[in-house]
Amino acid sequence: MKPLTAADCLWPRVKRVLEEERPAHAPVGTAYAVFSGNVQAGVFCGLASARDLALHPDWIFADLVEHRPLVSVAPDASVRQVLQRMRDSHREALPVVDGQGRFVGAVTQASLLQGLLRREHALLRESRQLYRIAEAERRELAVWSGRLSRLHEASRTLLNVLAHTALEDELLQVGIEALTRLLEARYGAIGILNAEGALAQFAYTGIGEEIARRIGHFPEGKGLLGVVIRENMPIRLEDMRSHPMSAGFPPHHPPMTSLLAVPISHAGRVYGRIYVSDKLDATPFTDADELLAMSFAHSLSLVLDNAREMEEIRNARQRLDYLAHFDTLTGLPNRELATDRIHQALAQAHRHGGRVALLFVDLDNFKNVNDAYGHDVGDRLLREVATRFSACVREGDTVARLSGDEFLVMLPDVEEARDAAIVAQKILDALRIPCSLEDHEVFSSASIGISLFPSDADNVQDLLRAADTAMYHAKSRQRNAFQFFTCHMTAAAQRYAELECALRRALAEGACSLHYQPQVEVASGRIVGVEALLRWQDRGLGKVLPAEFIPVAEETGLIVPIGAWVVATACRQGKAWLDAGHDRIRIAVNISARQFHDKGFAAMLDDALADSGLPPELLELEITESLMMYDMETVKAVLDKVAAQGVSISVDDFGTGYSSLGYLKRFPIRRLKIDCSFVQDLAHDTDDAAIARAIVSMAHSLRLEVIAEGVETQEQLAFLKRYRCDGIQGYLFSRPLPAEEMTARLQAGCLLAPENCM
Repeated sequence: MKPLTAADCLWPRVKRVLEEERPAHAPVGTAYAVFSGNVQAGVFCGLASARDLALHPDWIFADLVEHRPLVSVAPDASVRQVLQRMRDSHREALPVVDGQGRFVGAVTQASLLQGLLRREHALLRESRQLYRIAEAERRELAVWSGRLSRLHEASRTLLNVLAHTALEDELLQVGIEALTRLLEARYGAIGILNAEGALAQFAYTGIGEEIARRIGHFPEGKGLLGVVIRENMPIRLEDMRSHPMSAGFPPHHPPMTSLLAVPISHAGRVYGRIYVSDKLDATPFTDADELLAMSFAHSLSLVLDNAREMEEIRNARQRLDYLAHFDTLTGLPNRELATDRIHQALAQAHRHGGRVALLFVDLDNFKNVNDAYGHDVGDRLLREVATRFSACVREGDTVARLSGDEFLVMLPDVEEARDAAIVAQKILDALRIPCSLEDHEVFSSASIGISLFPSDADNVQDLLRAADTAMYHAKSRQRNAFQFFTCHMTAAAQRYAELECALRRALAEGACSLHYQPQVEVASGRIVGVEALLRWQDRGLGKVLPAEFIPVAEETGLIVPIGAWVVATACRQGKAWLDAGHDRIRIAVNISARQFHDKGFAAMLDDALADSGLPPELLELEITESLMMYDMETVKAVLDKVAAQGVSISVDDFGTGYSSLGYLKRFPIRRLKIDCSFVQDLAHDTDDAAIARAIVSMAHSLRLEVIAEGVETQEQLAFLKRYRCDGIQGYLFSRPLPAEEMTARLQAGCLLAPENCM
């Protein structure tokens, strides 16, 4: 039977769609083959699953497939190769593409299992047919007299072997002894090969233990017996001593005259060989002897073929069972197995009045690691943290990977809440040690939410939901921390979901706006720039503060389209002011890390400048220090390209992050913005005053300009002026203004009285 291939296991529920289509309702188990141009003759773009549609309901099919590489298998790929490709690419379904790049169909774990089951049924039918053939041969041989009665005995021995799924040494011994008696030979042996072609099993008869000890090793297959295997053909010699290849037998082997050797093969595959030597009556082996030996060898080959096929099926079924319950990347239990274990733990705790703790663990900034170093490093990080998490728990606890960078720790039989807190702190401490991955030193942290049974919930789903809610609370407050679930968090989670929904609506309806806060040059008192700040007035929620909706936009990825709108709108406004005859005003726009690392960032920036006509030197991008700490070479390449266009780059909130002088020297940075936390107490806090002076002095020594944010008092202004800060921004001069009011302020001109200028 030919090996099972991908073409034999195609998934029936595959729908052909165009890349520009938007998904409708996705039936369970449906896979979508995405084409450009034409669904029948167009170019195949990739495969999307119902799970992809559920994760990104607003994406068109092109968006669902283009963000990951196209991984496919050929129609003639074996089941083992398909499973290996699924494991390597971490995909649950793969497209089948022929040599001309044409889409043939799709294979899934379920379709592979169905194919294997069909093959198993076919093997069982063939086995039953073989049993019928063997029984027919046995009935025919039963009529033979004398010598044929011994053949019947050997056939029964073979039938006993057929009842097994593997040939054990004892069964081989019985078989060669029966065949040797049947052919009235003095010596006989059976050799079975392994997958590499080396001798794996060997049974012999006619040679005593002492002679076998002196021989010392099995035949190596270099002589006559090697020809039988290599050529897959029988050999029959009257006097093998005269044959030039008889030297293949070991030196201490008893002298042999006549030889009959046959291969054990089926469908072109050689499993081994049988040989017998020297008939007891010294006559040559006959055609009938060869026929009997070949029949015996053929039956053995069917046993071996059936045994190895069944072994492959068992291995595949075990693999599919593993895939159904364990995460292939980390080896941890997956969501399904973890949920089952939680059910068992809750039932046990309910019977005995115990407590169960769930820890929902989400890695902080994991997407930045993937974007900076690539998914291979991200996968290595996930495996490393999985190992560290497992080292933090007891033997009876469960660590599972739910999806992406989300993990779950289940602690049965906890005495009190403090026990869960101890484990959570162990996990946070384990992540403090950086991970060395492919010459990169990667830092990681986590946000952990904790829920307890029965105090927080009395069923699995509510307990998971409570832990998830607590995790989001920990992430929104400070990250790298753990948080127990409390009732008020449910309201916070509902608020988060409400904000996400409203923010998507606001983006679609254009409900956001930009306000502009002036940046004043201390030396002249003139407005030299403005910072564009996003504002949102929702028709249902009212005014929503940026501190509340920006984290939601970051978490959901909405910050990318929102950020693109901000850049485009700010550029158009800057060009409008320029066309109106105002002085050349610099427009500063905040760029988030997620927006910066998006693959379409450079194209977005080019489009905004080209569509608005704003000179690039009037646009400034404000980035944070943390943005530059991941994959510095890639960040530098992007910033160099931006700077080459004439766009200036400033570092926002300087002093609150890494504050490394190295990136100030390496990257094309033009300005530093002193964070308002240092400006607030300049006149009263000597530490803040020292930090501010140091930042100004250092920046000037590096030929960088300095802008102070959050200036609200004359005392702060006097201090900054004394130490020659270049620019000022804050409520002392102006709050952020709508575009119309900012236009009026520009017409008014100078914001600083002459005595306050340098």
